[in-house]
Amino acid sequence: MNRLITQFGIALLAAALWQPVLAQPAGGGGGQRMQGGGINYSPQPAVYTVTLVDQRGRTVGLRASDGRTGTVAVAESVYDLSRLKSGDKVRVDFIAPDATTTRLSAASIWPEK
Repeated sequence: MNRLITQFGIALLAAALWQPVLAQPAGGGGGQRMQGGGINYSPQPAVYTVTLVDQRGRTVGLRASDGRTGTVAVAESVYDLSRLKSGDKVRVDFIAPDATTTRLSAASIWPEK
């Protein structure tokens, strides 16, 4: 039992020491953020205007303040799409596309007040 507690303590200490190394820098830089030891090329979290909501396809159309538009996939566990309508302002954080998918997905969505 003591050996297990010692091993757990060492693992906890190692995780605490590595946390600052692996943490994402606040605000990012130049559109890049560290993610899992690599560069995340997803857009920075920002406020967008909802242009369309497709509940069946679990997608949301968004327009940025500079006029750029795009469609973002939203998992059921991320946000209840029935609460959104066209014209709403939302803050969105993204998951960068990877080798398995090129689809841009929302990591989180918050209504902007």
